[in-house]
Amino acid sequence: MRVAWTGSGWGLQRRWIVPAAMVGVFAAVMTRGRLPLAAGGSLEWVLDLAVTAACAFLIRYGFRQLRKKNMIENVPASPIRSVAMGLVEIQGRSTADATLTAPLSNTLCHYYRYQVEEERHRSKGGREWVVVDRGESDAPFQVEDPTGKILVDPRGADILLKRDYQRVERGEGWFGRRKRYSEWRIDPADFVYVIGTVSKLRDPAAERRERLQEKIREIKKDLAAIGRFDLDGNGTLDEREWAGAVAVVKDDLLRGELSRKAAAPGEDLVVTAGETESTFLISDRDERSIATMLGWKAFGAVLFGGAVVLVMITSILGHFRAGVGGWTFPWEALLR
Repeated sequence: MRVAWTGSGWGLQRRWIVPAAMVGVFAAVMTRGRLPLAAGGSLEWVLDLAVTAACAFLIRYGFRQLRKKNMIENVPASPIRSVAMGLVEIQGRSTADATLTAPLSNTLCHYYRYQVEEERHRSKGGREWVVVDRGESDAPFQVEDPTGKILVDPRGADILLKRDYQRVERGEGWFGRRKRYSEWRIDPADFVYVIGTVSKLRDPAAERRERLQEKIREIKKDLAAIGRFDLDGNGTLDEREWAGAVAVVKDDLLRGELSRKAAAPGEDLVVTAGETESTFLISDRDERSIATMLGWKAFGAVLFGGAVVLVMITSILGHFRAGVGGWTFPWEALLR
């Protein structure tokens, strides 16, 4: 079983669903009695409009999945040692040292997502599982390949993982409800596929400025340091003496940087969600499996959404006596 966990993929869509519904209701109220609608058609064409809007979002979702599929297929995998700034594809393994403990299985891992569901009776009969609790970790973790390591920040990523743990717990007593506990993880040494945006973890120039400012503040508080740069011996530093002090501190900082061991490739980089590129995906599946899964998602969403939109448009036209044979969707029979 594969699970898609999207940090921000539906935020924009949810934002527009309520305004679209409000516009539909407002239009229905304003047109009541003014347009040549069939009997009882005012509410029904609003339902048609609402379903059309929902399926439009479904079609948009399908094209988003298709775009991700194309990106995965077209962006070549990069060794960590030679990654460049921007969108990259990385395939490696999580490091052996894990710092997190999964809440349900108590397993050491780099990333986890959990979900707790409760079995409930439906109003029209039957049973269903309802989510009562869920959560995920947001701690960055490292991915390594034979060339080096790189940090991955999972916040905002689409997480596609196999389920690692599941337990069904019977409720207490005669009327106790069953609960189902599920967990998805990235464990130590797991295969990890990542496509996302590489950026600098730190800014060397900004760090150098901060260290310089800190050194200058230390000089102002240290009388011995002031005496080192006080060329005229008056106990204070004039503009020329301060310029000399700053030059000496800069030279000391540069010598210190050159004497320190250079960071290994990838250690000062992080893979995150890009500011302009929305594609950011983490999975324990290989590239081909992910592309196939996204392709079927895109095909199903666009095909189903498009078919329903055509049906609803035909029904809307039928309410205005403009459709083929005046056909309308049988909401009354369906909701009875």
